[in-house]
Amino acid sequence: MRSLVTTCMNREHHLRRSLPHWLGLPGIDEIVIVDWSTREPLDDLLVLDERIRLIRVEAEPRWVLTYPYNLGIREASGDIILKCDADCLPSASVAQLVPEPGHFYAGDWRTGTAVGKASVNGQCVFSKAHWLEVNGYHEMLRRYGRDDVDFYDRLVAAGHRRIEIPVADLDFLAHDDAARVSEQVKPAVIDPADDLIHRTLAYHEAINVVIASFHPWGPWYSQAHYETLSDDGRLLRLRRDLSRELPIAAPLAQIARMHGLRAVVTGIGIPAPVAARLDEKGCLGHIHRHLQATTAGRATAA
Repeated sequence: MRSLVTTCMNREHHLRRSLPHWLGLPGIDEIVIVDWSTREPLDDLLVLDERIRLIRVEAEPRWVLTYPYNLGIREASGDIILKCDADCLPSASVAQLVPEPGHFYAGDWRTGTAVGKASVNGQCVFSKAHWLEVNGYHEMLRRYGRDDVDFYDRLVAAGHRRIEIPVADLDFLAHDDAARVSEQVKPAVIDPADDLIHRTLAYHEAINVVIASFHPWGPWYSQAHYETLSDDGRLLRLRRDLSRELPIAAPLAQIARMHGLRAVVTGIGIPAPVAARLDEKGCLGHIHRHLQATTAGRATAA
């Protein structure tokens, strides 16, 4: 049995366009949608096809990819999983890939970036056994980026070869980088520097890289726990037990933030060796000067 698993938080406009395409793919026995506290519940989608199952998680304050994908895969009935982001339109050939012990399939951002499809990296086909072997996605990675790479690297370390899904077999609905981090944690007070930091994908990815290096994921960690609110077979409503969330120590969070800030200043033109020596005050100083120069340049051009 083959399950397509996807997740959504307030990007239902993508999901509603992708879902008819997925329903037309050959060999898809089940589509599991994890609704991660979308403002407008997605219950109406169930009438489209009996293969659709919906898992609604209530009261989530922000988007964290690893939680809903682990939940959706755990609840999926299939022994083959097609993990598909809400904006992805895979070809029929992707839907028919068969992972075996010793190999799985995934897109590669390096190939995808060259043709404007960096998001191919998040699309993959693996077995439920693969997922169980490495304890799924790393649930301490709570920012944008690196979560898929971490999962693939652990599968490879466990002895499974990564076979690339051809980039031509993965198309996407258009959206900008701001949409990718729109539901991430945001500063309580937004000033121009905070806004730039939050919108920089490299900032979020660098934080995840540091967390993964200090806390390698595996079967020694417990995945998130959920309380069942209701279950009618096709619509399961849950609430995550926040009291049992794995903590990230404040000193580690600060180390991760520093790496993120250095990634931001490198992105605005500060040489990496210089950025590596900067503290938080120094990074923020470069960011503010960059913003001032940008504003002055716009004023001059006007």
